[in-house]
Amino acid sequence: MSESPKRSCETGASGSEARQGDEGERGGKVTEDVRYAQWKSLVPVLYDWLANHNLVWPSLSCRWGPQQDQATYKNRQRLYLSEQAKVLIHPSLLVSILIITITLHTDGSVPNTLVIANCEIVKPRVAAVEHISQFNEEAHSPFVKEYKTIIHPGEVNRIRELPQYRKIVATHTDSPNVVLIWDVELQPNRHPMLGATESPPDLTLKSVYVVC
Repeated sequence: MSESPKRSCETGASGSEARQGDEGERGGKVTEDVRYAQWKSLVPVLYDWLANHNLVWPSLSCRWGPQQDQATYKNRQRLYLSEQAKVLIHPSLLVSILIITITLHTDGSVPNTLVIANCEIVKPRVAAVEHISQFNEEAHSPFVKEYKTIIHPGEVNRIRELPQYRKIVATHTDSPNVVLIWDVELQPNRHPMLGATESPPDLTLKSVYVVC
């Protein structure tokens, strides 16, 4: 009988340690939100400058183009990116907005676009810390200004610029062995809408051409 309290005490201690171990394991699992918050807090330390530009749908490809001009505190540079058209839905249809948006972006009815933008890039050691660390993840960046939109035949899987000719861009789509050549200055600016016709490329290369 005298040993019972001792055994009970030992059992209680081991159970407490087990619970503490479980809590430690749960506490050691860092969620994605926590990781993102940690990264965001370190943005002023990691980067000289950062611009966040939110899109309706993830971009399949993006590419820096030539530098346009330079100023005292920032440079202007061309940016190419792929995007699907924005879908506008009446506020009264809030219940079905998610389903409709997903359907439109996956059934091919929303045109794929090649967006040509001009970006203002702040030079190193110019941007203030509070401006770098405080940005809205759901907003368009005021530093990224769309210049022209081309309605692309199919998805834009790859974009390459031609350094020798600053206005020429090559794109690769989901069609095998086809490379599309675009003169971004001659191409008209298009407004993507449901059922809009595709922009004709200035040149189409077939069979043996590949965009690396």
